[in-house]
Amino acid sequence: MSALVKVGVIGAGLIADFAHLPGYRANGAEIVAVADVVESRAKAAQKKFEVKKAFKDYHDLLALPEIQAVSVAVPNHLHAPIVLDALAAGKDVLVEKPMALNLAEALAMEDAAAKAGRVLMIGFNSRFRQDVVKLRRLIQAGDLGEVYFASTGYLRRRGYPSGWFTVKAESGGGPVVDIGIHVMDFTRYLVGSPLPVSVVAKTARKFGACPVEDGVWQSSDVREGLRDGSTFDVEDFATAWIRFDNGFIMTLETAWTANLARDRIYSNLLGTKAGAAIDSYHPIHKKGQEAASVEAVDVYTEVQGMVADLALPYHANDSHSAEISHFLAVVEGREAPLITPRDGVVMQAILDGIYRSAEASGEVPIQLQATAAVSLKK
Repeated sequence: MSALVKVGVIGAGLIADFAHLPGYRANGAEIVAVADVVESRAKAAQKKFEVKKAFKDYHDLLALPEIQAVSVAVPNHLHAPIVLDALAAGKDVLVEKPMALNLAEALAMEDAAAKAGRVLMIGFNSRFRQDVVKLRRLIQAGDLGEVYFASTGYLRRRGYPSGWFTVKAESGGGPVVDIGIHVMDFTRYLVGSPLPVSVVAKTARKFGACPVEDGVWQSSDVREGLRDGSTFDVEDFATAWIRFDNGFIMTLETAWTANLARDRIYSNLLGTKAGAAIDSYHPIHKKGQEAASVEAVDVYTEVQGMVADLALPYHANDSHSAEISHFLAVVEGREAPLITPRDGVVMQAILDGIYRSAEASGEVPIQLQATAAVSLKK
């Protein structure tokens, strides 16, 4: 709990409404101000969460000297310029994933945080899931031996977002950027954060339509647009094979729309002493249900030379609130950050590599420093 940190939230959309704003309140921080380009949305958030001030221009929020830290919860193409402004204003920053639109932007943000001496955390909230926390303890203790392979996925049967998410210039990509990034990040985190060296990937856009009223799904041959006329120029499915510097291999499959039995979030890991599996789906918008859910991490091992399956029970938690709690502790100097700017840069390099590979129809190298940091237009 924090009774010390005074914060501001830039962006008052869905992720701010169900994660950042309630997360700060639950963890005892004082929300001084909220800003959103849609003024009515900022005012609504101000009323709902009892925030002192609301602004249309985020620069007005950054100008408040009492604000120590900010959340940046805006469309992806705005992450870099707003984060750079926040760091220049002397604020610690929690920015939603992905860190940026591309590697050049991510490197510029990492450089700015280092020069400013400020905290910059990226919203990889899945690292704070209790199943991930428990499994990481096993791996760090050596109970799985050498973990040499993981198959990961984040798949929805019918679940793509609307608005800017389907516009590549604003989002940077489709489910790879929106949801696949979660399983790639927490799996890399589980195995000690090795560095990626190459990737082979394939993306596809097979649907590009939206469900109509009463849940009736309407397929479409118009792949470039939604039925409401808005843009849909990102993938709705992708798969990738990623190689890391220590020999670890990770595969990914992710989709907003796929003809599956159910939605899935999974990571299946193979180790020399044991294997393990996370396989679940937690609807992120149904708050309050997590605490009642008792699930298990499955471990596949041997006991006295006999094949054995173990189940490690855990209570599913609100990973966004846990992330906010950790961010506040980092701002106060009570904890070292579990997510660094370098983590965001590495993940951005993987994202860039996936799209480059899909375009090239072959394996491409991942070079973390290949793109120099750039000065971004305001």
